Amino acid sequence: MARKPILHILGAGPAGLATGYYAKKYDISFHIFESSERIGGNCQTIEEGEFRFDTGAHRFHDKDKDVTKEIKRLMGKDLIKVDAPSMIYQEGRLINFPLNFSSIIKNLDRINIVKIIYENLYNQIIRGNRPNNFRDLAYKNYGKTLSELFLINYTEKLWGADSCQLQVDIAGDRLKNLDLFSSILELLFHKSSSSHLDGSFYYPKNGFGTIFDEMGKVIGADKIKLNSPVEEILHDGKRIKKIVYKNGMKANVDHIINTLPINLLIEIFNPAPPENIYQYVKDFSFRNIRLCVLFLDIPFFSNNASIYLPDKSYPFTRIYEPKNRSVYLAPENKTCIVVEIPYSNGDDISLINDKELSKMIESILIEEKLLEKNQVIGHKIMNINNAYPILTLGKDEKLRDIYSYFNSFSNHTLIGRNAEFKYLHTHDLMMRAKKLIEELLS
Repeated sequence: MARKPILHILGAGPAGLATGYYAKKYDISFHIFESSERIGGNCQTIEEGEFRFDTGAHRFHDKDKDVTKEIKRLMGKDLIKVDAPSMIYQEGRLINFPLNFSSIIKNLDRINIVKIIYENLYNQIIRGNRPNNFRDLAYKNYGKTLSELFLINYTEKLWGADSCQLQVDIAGDRLKNLDLFSSILELLFHKSSSSHLDGSFYYPKNGFGTIFDEMGKVIGADKIKLNSPVEEILHDGKRIKKIVYKNGMKANVDHIINTLPINLLIEIFNPAPPENIYQYVKDFSFRNIRLCVLFLDIPFFSNNASIYLPDKSYPFTRIYEPKNRSVYLAPENKTCIVVEIPYSNGDDISLINDKELSKMIESILIEEKLLEKNQVIGHKIMNINNAYPILTLGKDEKLRDIYSYFNSFSNHTLIGRNAEFKYLHTHDLMMRAKKLIEELLS
């Protein structure tokens, strides 16, 4: 029998930890290299005094039975089922998300309601061509009127690009098989369906990041090298030979599992990738997020898991309240909210300092009468780099060439949102990691 390879996993974010977790289960030797002092990447739970909050509005949806079973086994009784709806905030009103007809009737004027019904009935009769961008996908699922009111502005604000230039993949599963016509039928015939409820999910009682903390415990601290940024990846054009990390330390490698962002990867490959590959990667970019956490002297801010704000007059896209995911994340008489502000390098949000940003967010929420000034007892600003790959149209061929190059090395595999430049969730990463380890074994 051939010797099992020793894996060198670059990055201890969700993808790297999931790979290490399955490698441990299948008895494959490995080492994980992480540049920061903590595991979890962009999926961490931060403790701030009496409060705990996640670095993102993370939830675990039951999308794959094997992955769900694995997470339940890992977390045990700490994994709880949560029913906390999400809402859209529009002109002082809260509207159900995902959109349903009864909420629309209560919150929109008659002219818009008639247009929405007509457009959605028309969509049912005239199927049309398959959408090739996000705007067309939204129009197909919700009609133009509803899409323009709620979806298009939000999407463009989040991704920083025109919706007709964004790939359909950015919608994930949220717009798949979901249309307003089915909501109308449910209302008329008094039927209900929870198959697309955004508010029903699993969540660890002490924060989403504890999933990856538990993976780290299973993996073992001796397998994870913290504060060990990879400085160079040395190759001979066919195989990766060594990695250089943490002030020039070197390690010979059998097989590299790479979760690093592709825009970082091209800078540390030695010899450097061909010029066309280098330029292709430079054409891809990520969206960053600044988090404004407001600590509040009230028991609850809302009863919602997340509140989405499509109006472009607000610089933020979403507010989530950790305590509505788990009551263990804040004291009984207090709560906190996390406000997400997307940005790109060089724009106004990237240039404003933390104090000014928190003051601006607080002022907007007070002006909208969502908060009172005396309720705010503290704040914290955090930065999440490379939060989302910006999936614009017309780059598929370049992306294929990029991965054709990186995958041409016989002992080099890319996995993860930033390495694959795909909008992936926890269950996606778990499935990919398991499949990857099984393929290496075979």
